[in-house]
Amino acid sequence: MLMKLQSMPKGIVNIKNEEELNKLSQEFNDKIIVIDFWAVWCSPCKIFAPIFEKIQQEYNQDYIFAKINVDENPIVAQRYGISSIPTTLFVKAGYALRKLVGVVNYTTLKQILEKFKDN
Repeated sequence: MLMKLQSMPKGIVNIKNEEELNKLSQEFNDKIIVIDFWAVWCSPCKIFAPIFEKIQQEYNQDYIFAKINVDENPIVAQRYGISSIPTTLFVKAGYALRKLVGVVNYTTLKQILEKFKDN
């Protein structure tokens, strides 16, 4: 258990392709990965980015945080049915647990992460 905590990513992981996501999911199949699907041209994504960074700083011991650019990774976006951005997806062992579409505030994200911790 301690080894897993030490090897967990400290920052937000930028997923470049489906293989990287699969490897992360397999390596940390007991952890929830919180994924921000975004694009460079997306204004709401720019609004959401600092919220995602703040929540990551607070919960980086319990969850893995990742970002996926939908323009660079359309296959991953399609795999999880991402049709609007930003979308925040909570994944465990490759399975989607919950999906939030649009800009989500810090309090809402915190409540969801706390509920996952309690289960």
